[in-house]
Amino acid sequence: MTAVLGSRRGPGGSGCLLLCALIGSACAGARDEGGTDEADGQGDEFGGSQECEPDPRGTEPEVALPSPHEQLYELELDTWGISNAGGDPVETRTRMNEALAWALDNGFEGVRIPAGTYRVGEKTSDIYTAGIELPGSMDLILDPGATLEMAPNDTWNYCVVAVRGLEDVRIAGGRIVGDRDEHSYGGADDEGHGVCVEGASKRVLIEDIELTKLTGDGVLIVGQSEAGSCEDITIRNSELHENRRQGVSIVGGIRVLIEGNEIHHIHGTAPQFGVDIESLSFTSKDIMIRDNSFHDNQAGDFVNTDGTNVWFQGNTLDQGDVTDQVDGPIVFWKRTDQTIRDNVVIMHSPTVNGLWGVIGYTNDDEPRANPVPNYIEDNVFEGGGIHLARNHGNAVIRANQIDGWMILGSRLSCLRLSDNAVNKAEGESYKFREVQGVASGNLLNGAPVALPMSDDAPFTNSPPHLW
Repeated sequence: MTAVLGSRRGPGGSGCLLLCALIGSACAGARDEGGTDEADGQGDEFGGSQECEPDPRGTEPEVALPSPHEQLYELELDTWGISNAGGDPVETRTRMNEALAWALDNGFEGVRIPAGTYRVGEKTSDIYTAGIELPGSMDLILDPGATLEMAPNDTWNYCVVAVRGLEDVRIAGGRIVGDRDEHSYGGADDEGHGVCVEGASKRVLIEDIELTKLTGDGVLIVGQSEAGSCEDITIRNSELHENRRQGVSIVGGIRVLIEGNEIHHIHGTAPQFGVDIESLSFTSKDIMIRDNSFHDNQAGDFVNTDGTNVWFQGNTLDQGDVTDQVDGPIVFWKRTDQTIRDNVVIMHSPTVNGLWGVIGYTNDDEPRANPVPNYIEDNVFEGGGIHLARNHGNAVIRANQIDGWMILGSRLSCLRLSDNAVNKAEGESYKFREVQGVASGNLLNGAPVALPMSDDAPFTNSPPHLW
């Protein structure tokens, strides 16, 4: 199963995420780090709602874990003729898959893989190289010194470990390594993944594992046309790094937990995010992303194109040494809703959109249909700010600390702005154009700032020549 994700330039040169055929041609972005929003043309009247009664946000997602498995088979390498020294990849794949199936058929509930390097990979079509395929509900436990390694190949798509339509699966320990450095590239070749969770799989746990050097994603979660989205997927306490496309792609996931991971140095082919929610024809909702460390990711750390009830909290995001980041640390599109809470966002240089730690993209002038607000609260932004523009509708921005940049809002129909603290030596700090809402308790360099907004009429405090 593949999930084609991509990137396209928006107006003013901003790098905006594009989900193949679903998203249109343009996104709102600042032309420069001064916050110019080319999407807001002169004389284009704002048609926001005169009422502001947003729906309540969803509850914090709770994700079910797989049922425990206790009877594990210790893989006997000599019995199965399996090499743990990087031997023949087709033979290793075949015999390891046979061993996994035998274990389940003989009353075991999982398999432990001893230390060593297991090179797998069999080209089964012009576009796919097959790896380990779990045969059923089970644990696959790698010794800390064990590596599952994809053999060098020339195919667009592969899964080092595939979980297809299964329930109650745990994958833990060791390393899963792709062929990024030895791959024979003939095109995008961006669908080579470490773990593929597919076909409406349920209750899958991936933990305490390193996923690196994949031509695509560390983990791909993707639905199936007839079965629907995957459910109750957890990725925790792992390191995902130096993959070409993403750390994690969610292409149809309901109740997903991404927790306690280090996700870094994602670069090579678009989109290039730490975590990307792009659901194609599937549904992605009730997603918790918390207590992760993101850094040095080429496009950004988190992007949500269509997920709902997404919670992004307690994470640390640092641009690190990336000086030409494309989109920005946190990006979301208009039809989504999320709570962005208690994060630390560190920016050292502008992206192509500007110095925006959070930016809301949109591809048209239609009012936002989702009645649930986006909540941005209790975050600390160092060197970057918050940018919402072009009819993102309901938004709650409160109790954020912004050091060195600003809060920008344009053509918002229902904003609640309270108790934020902007610390900035000069220039604009709270910059609004045609915004309806209520503001209270906001500070600039420790002093109260007056922002006389109302729900009844658009408010503007920045002259047109600064946009």
